[in-house]
Amino acid sequence: MFKKFIFSLFLFIGIIPIFVQASSNPNSLVKIGDKYYETLAEAIANVGSGETITLISDVTLDDTLLINKVVNLNLNGNDITAPTKVFQVQGGTLNITGEGTIKESEPNYGAIMIKGSSNPNDSNYSVVNVGSDVTLEGWSGIFITHDDKKSYGVNVNFSGKINAVDDTSGGNGAGIYVNGNIKDQSNAPVINIKDGAKITSTGNGLYIAGYSIYNIGASYISGNQSGIGIKSGTVNINGATIECQGEDRTPTAGYNNGINASGAAIQIESNSGYAGNINLNINSGTFKSKNSNVIYEYIGKGNDTQVDSISIKNGTFTSDANKDVIVASDPFNQKHNDFITGGKYSSDPSAYLSASYTTTLNNNLYTVTKSTMKEIDSNRDAATNTTTNFFTPITFIVIGILILIALMYFNRTKILNLFKK
Repeated sequence: MFKKFIFSLFLFIGIIPIFVQASSNPNSLVKIGDKYYETLAEAIANVGSGETITLISDVTLDDTLLINKVVNLNLNGNDITAPTKVFQVQGGTLNITGEGTIKESEPNYGAIMIKGSSNPNDSNYSVVNVGSDVTLEGWSGIFITHDDKKSYGVNVNFSGKINAVDDTSGGNGAGIYVNGNIKDQSNAPVINIKDGAKITSTGNGLYIAGYSIYNIGASYISGNQSGIGIKSGTVNINGATIECQGEDRTPTAGYNNGINASGAAIQIESNSGYAGNINLNINSGTFKSKNSNVIYEYIGKGNDTQVDSISIKNGTFTSDANKDVIVASDPFNQKHNDFITGGKYSSDPSAYLSASYTTTLNNNLYTVTKSTMKEIDSNRDAATNTTTNFFTPITFIVIGILILIALMYFNRTKILNLFKK
């Protein structure tokens, strides 16, 4: 009995240091299961497959943390702050959940920087998944860049919030930014903005300079320069609200670095210095400019539009300043004049309607609808009636007299001979 007591006592004494380390270390900032770490960097170095790093306190970093493996991070009601570029994801996957904020204290790049692979065959090389309770704050929320102008295998799934602010020099922010040197269309970055996401920016809600593919769900995106600024790539919009509150401006032609403000909800710059190949597909949503046009396409550099295709199937497009909903360059208008098949507009979009579509004005909005068979038949009947009315009895008499005169003229000799007889 005494031996058992001694054994239990030693066992209890042996457990105490482990218990203290696991639950009472005042220097612990994060944990993985029952293991506690004093730094986030140490936890990232030690996290195993399928494990989750959970914050138990706010974390302040001195430098950027590299993510080059699968890391699951639960903010757990806490914040992570670094001077700039809190995380750089390159050759890894970062899954962020839980409520909290990841932010730059000296905004310059972004809360999360992503670099893709230089190998065009690398799929899902750098992946970032951001949960609905996560907030990213910095010059950008997500900054997608490159090594030697290559950035293959980037995939982003974003459900959270972004607050893009001015950088330390006063440059306006960009909610999600894709560097313009990314030009390859094969295995290009894919950014999925999920339903419920919210992005606000002092500059552009999204600045799509480099070639990338955006799939935008029922989210909210707002900027003071433009809601979305596009120079390259494919943008698919399904139910999003895109707004711009900034002043009405005419972008400077030939502007190469960045994108000038226009005040439009969607601003498209055709610029030969970028990948171009712009495809815009709007299936539904709300698009609003406070002071300018809703969609503004212009030539920044070069002589031709870089819009390959545009399609508007539905949505509400309004300019509070009563500006034309769509303003575009002459090259654009020559190539794209039949891309609207639905939606409501605060100015008449008839110049861009597809064949067999029409507009009706109701409550100061032009609604686009497909012409009904009744309207088509009515037009056909009108044309038929015009043809039928042409062939009246009087018409036949006149035609008969004209034919008779013609015959008499060409056979006047025979007719004269008849009278001589």
